[in-house]
Amino acid sequence: MKKYVFLLVSLILFSCTTQDDNISNIESSNQIVSKTTSQVSLVKAWTAYGNYRGFTAYSKKFTVRVANLNVDKTVSIFQKKIDGSWGEIPLTYQFNIDDQNEIWAGEVNNEGFGISQIYDDEFVVKYEVNGNTYWDNNNAANYAMSIQDGYFFAQPDLNVSVDTDFSSISYVPFYDQNSINITVDVRNLAPQKEVGVIYTTDGWKTQDYFSLSYRSFWNNGPLFLVQSPNDFGVERWSGNVRVDKTANTIEYAVVYKVNGQEYWDNNYDKNYTITRRFYN
Repeated sequence: MKKYVFLLVSLILFSCTTQDDNISNIESSNQIVSKTTSQVSLVKAWTAYGNYRGFTAYSKKFTVRVANLNVDKTVSIFQKKIDGSWGEIPLTYQFNIDDQNEIWAGEVNNEGFGISQIYDDEFVVKYEVNGNTYWDNNNAANYAMSIQDGYFFAQPDLNVSVDTDFSSISYVPFYDQNSINITVDVRNLAPQKEVGVIYTTDGWKTQDYFSLSYRSFWNNGPLFLVQSPNDFGVERWSGNVRVDKTANTIEYAVVYKVNGQEYWDNNYDKNYTITRRFYN
């Protein structure tokens, strides 16, 4: 046990409590296998903040890859709070990448009039399975993002990523057509670059392409304002194209061309699909 206590103190991960359970002694458990392993890794994270006429909003999103070691598992983010304690943010299963790996994701939003910031910058990833606990704490440095950073790409080979929260199909009455709207983040590898969307409305019998445009900042309504590129060298690109109003479902992938190379986000070879929402 002394060996584990010494290891955990030297790494200075954290001592924390959640809102519901006391977890201050979790690091001293001999169930901790490793602090950063191939069993769990942060893929990307997002933070945003805004204030409009006294209405304040904070947003955090996380995407994590885990090795599929058992059906019964839990994945979460431990996020440091302003008061020095730590809170646990549960993640939920999204899909299998392949037979060995899964994607888990989650978010936390805090908004309202007169609210204060709850979470500080630091966080780590926790994965519990088969009686063991695996961590990704950025090689003992912990991850850190301020409240208004936008996207952070944790994986070194991740250079382009679709933000599906801002992908949609909507009807435009003025043109009597549907509009496909896509938002993408890319790592700023060089000043000259092209970001575009390859899409189909007929199951890839035919396909089309349209280019996205660089956004010097991203204004999500009156609240969230994110600079681009941010402190992590990530830029936001977005654009839209009009299609026939009968095209209510599209499948697409994104390509990022820079330095003579092409980088793709095709949702781990599954492509992305969006469907127009109809409201009664």
